[in-house]
Amino acid sequence: MSQRENRNEHPHPNRTSEAVADALERSGLSRRDFLKIAGAAGLASATGMQAAPVRAAVSTRARIVVLGGGAAGLTMAARLRSLLDGARITVVEPSEIHHYQPGWTLVASGVYSIGEVQRRTERYIPRGVDWVRSGVAAIDPDSQQVETVDGERLDYDFLVVATGLHLDYEAIDGLRREDIGRTGLTSIYASAEAARDAYEQIQAFGENGGVARFTIPGTPIKCAGAPIKAALIANSLLERAGQRGGTEFHYHTGADRLFSVERFDTMVRDLYSEHDIAVNQDGFLTAVDVDARQATFRGTNGNEETVDYDYLHVTPPMRAHGFVREAGLAVEDGALADGGWLAVDDRTLQHARYPNVFGAGDVVATAIGKTASTVRSHGAVMPDNLVDVLQDREPSREFDGYTSCPLITEVGKAALVEFDYTLEEVPTFGFIDQGEPSWMWWRLKVHMIKPLYFNMLRGRYLR
Repeated sequence: MSQRENRNEHPHPNRTSEAVADALERSGLSRRDFLKIAGAAGLASATGMQAAPVRAAVSTRARIVVLGGGAAGLTMAARLRSLLDGARITVVEPSEIHHYQPGWTLVASGVYSIGEVQRRTERYIPRGVDWVRSGVAAIDPDSQQVETVDGERLDYDFLVVATGLHLDYEAIDGLRREDIGRTGLTSIYASAEAARDAYEQIQAFGENGGVARFTIPGTPIKCAGAPIKAALIANSLLERAGQRGGTEFHYHTGADRLFSVERFDTMVRDLYSEHDIAVNQDGFLTAVDVDARQATFRGTNGNEETVDYDYLHVTPPMRAHGFVREAGLAVEDGALADGGWLAVDDRTLQHARYPNVFGAGDVVATAIGKTASTVRSHGAVMPDNLVDVLQDREPSREFDGYTSCPLITEVGKAALVEFDYTLEEVPTFGFIDQGEPSWMWWRLKVHMIKPLYFNMLRGRYLR
């Protein structure tokens, strides 16, 4: 059997069963409940419990530097460690704490504690991989060198850029990141602590009543469904407390659609209508007067409107870190150029101008896909393609744009949205309507996705 054929084979059933049992044991979800969610026939596919593509380890002395120790960086490092024998792999990451960001919406729901979405980074640095505890200061792709914030210079033969993105709160006039958490001003994107604050503030808002506003920017963002979730979670919490009647909810956007997939755009609009959440498609948030509790929105026609708020949830503009553009690694033209995103081929994840540079995770300039489920797909594509190039071959694997969003519609219910570059649904279960909000997908979100995520960081169960 050729290597290419071998890498696509499915895991042995016993290994899959062991993985399922392990995840179930740690999740607290009963096997009976899980089978209600998944059904025996599609279990491995539905939960992502597929073995990473099988491939014999390649002997090499290559120096590989992975920038970033978040979901993408750790996953790529772990997969490369399994594919290569003798390579010197280095992860550059300053944070001692790894954050399970997909769980922040559940912190904002009052379901997870902050401790449940944090782990020590060192637990997920693969054995045999070096860890430089510093940030990235500069990249020189011509000399093949990285400079860290601490002044260390790292030479590389191959570079993996997995540095995530920058939350650009300061791009909104009058707003600073440290303002998040002041009375009436929240953002579940800022941190786990900020997500917990949003949970506490929405309860205080419910007691006092007033106007709540939820925003989304005009830039690409990670977890594009999270602003919608923030509004629906807040609505659900107040409805459960019997406090929704004294409040007004507004969702602000300057885009034509609320969700990129047409069916779910319709679903969200229907939910907003049902729960009396007004959709204001008059522009994006451009300024905040934190003391006066006023927000300014600018439409595509340039018109501005300033409105009052009592509770404001901000989804900030997002972009790649400045060192990507400064290194000449960013997209130079087109719709994604303003964000300085890493210029990669959207199928192979190889850099457009530097063949020994690859990207993964939120930093890449792909049309869609800034989610943890996308990272899982990147993990089954990018490392294999790097190894192909290392062996003087063309990249052999392709990323299809797959992304997934457990779209929380209320505390206790969610829809499971899966789609790819075509913006068409690619549901795991053809026999269940994944777009119908259900307790099943809520259970999947709360109990199953987290253990799968942390296994992903170890290079396991990649899509």
